[in-house]
Amino acid sequence: MKIDIKHIAKLSRLSLTQKEEEKFTPQMETILESASVLQEVDTSKVQPMKARIPFDNLREDTPKKSLEQDDVLKNAPHSEDGHIKVYGEIFGGIEES
Repeated sequence: MKIDIKHIAKLSRLSLTQKEEEKFTPQMETILESASVLQEVDTSKVQPMKARIPFDNLREDTPKKSLEQDDVLKNAPHSEDGHIKVYGEIFGGIEES
């Protein structure tokens, strides 16, 4: 699937360098190709949603103590510079940047 990365950047109000355009074009193509699989799903027997999901009876959103960063990172298979590093097929496999 060929995309126009300059058009997408303009719609997103992003300024990309030539190097960024070259880097992001194949990544965006891979993402869109992955999403295109959804068009192949047969939804002819799926009934449309008839009612909205009510949001008026939700619990109160109260802040609570969360895990310490070190505790989270020690459970991640890959981390770098204090962040969890995620690999997957949607990004075209393992990629080092």
